[in-house]
Amino acid sequence: MTNSAQTERFSQAPITMQGEINQMFDLPRLLRSIGAVSLLAAISIFLLQGWENGNDVYRYMLLLGHTVGLAIIGFASGHWLGESKGARLLLMIALASVPANFAILGAFTYSQAGMDALNVVYPSVAHWKVDSFNIAVMANLGGALILAPVAWLGFMVLSRKSALRLTAIFMLINLALLIPVRTPEYIAMMLFALTILVAKQSMKSAVTDTGLRTPEGTIARLLLYVPLGVMLGRNLWLYAADGFMFAVLSAIVFILFRQVSTQLSRDSRLRKVLEIGSMVPAVAFGLGVCAVTMDLLSHPLVWLLPVFSISVASLLLELSTRVVSGALLYRRLAASLVSVAVVANLVMFSSVATAAACLLVGLLVLTYGYMVEQRIVFALGTITLLAGLIYQMQFAIDMFNLGSWGSLAALGVGAILIGSIIERHGAKIKLRLTNWGQRFKQWEN
Repeated sequence: MTNSAQTERFSQAPITMQGEINQMFDLPRLLRSIGAVSLLAAISIFLLQGWENGNDVYRYMLLLGHTVGLAIIGFASGHWLGESKGARLLLMIALASVPANFAILGAFTYSQAGMDALNVVYPSVAHWKVDSFNIAVMANLGGALILAPVAWLGFMVLSRKSALRLTAIFMLINLALLIPVRTPEYIAMMLFALTILVAKQSMKSAVTDTGLRTPEGTIARLLLYVPLGVMLGRNLWLYAADGFMFAVLSAIVFILFRQVSTQLSRDSRLRKVLEIGSMVPAVAFGLGVCAVTMDLLSHPLVWLLPVFSISVASLLLELSTRVVSGALLYRRLAASLVSVAVVANLVMFSSVATAAACLLVGLLVLTYGYMVEQRIVFALGTITLLAGLIYQMQFAIDMFNLGSWGSLAALGVGAILIGSIIERHGAKIKLRLTNWGQRFKQWEN
């Protein structure tokens, strides 16, 4: 063998050995992925099919044992094997399966103490019931006492410092699944309130505990939303959703986008995508509010455009306060949407009420433009205000005859008063208008 051949052989040996080492390190990761998929598939198949033998309480005990078993095996493997990745994965899966247990407990409670009479035929996979209210209460108490340590253990692994706080929030949201109410309006309000609670507490915890900003901490905070997803999925699947539920769901998506984007760095591309994508749930929220308006009012067409525009514009203004770039664009878009909508509504449905709404919206937009010192927004508010004022004057002319003595008297008194004000304070008014005009030129477009 020549020297060159030997050199080539030895130069290739480290590469081959390095590849074997990489494969050896990748194999545990592959096995953990397969195991996680298998466990999640087992839980899903159980929830969708279950077993033919035994009653619903027996089937639930199997699921409860599965959840507790995952937590015990995860804790034992981390303690005895000294390997943390597999232990964390098992405990995270156990933690994620806790809401499934509470959803079944909630079905037990609802089967005996449902507080609303909904004419629903449940599919066989969602048919969970017990024979008495006492059994439902015992199952709820026992399940909560057993699952609370599982939740605490899972959060201890993910975020030791905030484990107790996260466990309390997580259990509170899961306990909401036990409330025997399924009416979409009540569920929507509960979902919105709980989402606000979780979002605020999650942000507050991330400020005080830097460990929650790590990948494990992020997973811990995201797991807080799993019970809310179960509650929402249960109602969307089994019960008819209405416009109110659609509006609340859109608002929740908007809040979640906000929560995630504010946790990302200002240079993150995902943050910019979420900020732009927030316009989709904003528009959906406006459509949902319009659907609610259609159900509540006898003549809703007059109010659809203002309701839609104000609903969407309010979220766009909130979005403009936190975006990395384009805040002026969102403000202009919000002001344009509201102004065009109320003016178009005034043209289509001319009345004293729509003119008054145009005046009010124009005044609000004008004031907001003045506060943020943005000329386009201020101009849109002025145009909207003038449109409402012109229509109000037209209505006044139609209602009162200017040829009558009363109208002439009112016009004369108004002209005299305006002339007196100009004569008395003309210099001050002119100076203020001049100063304001110079300041107006310095505003942003």
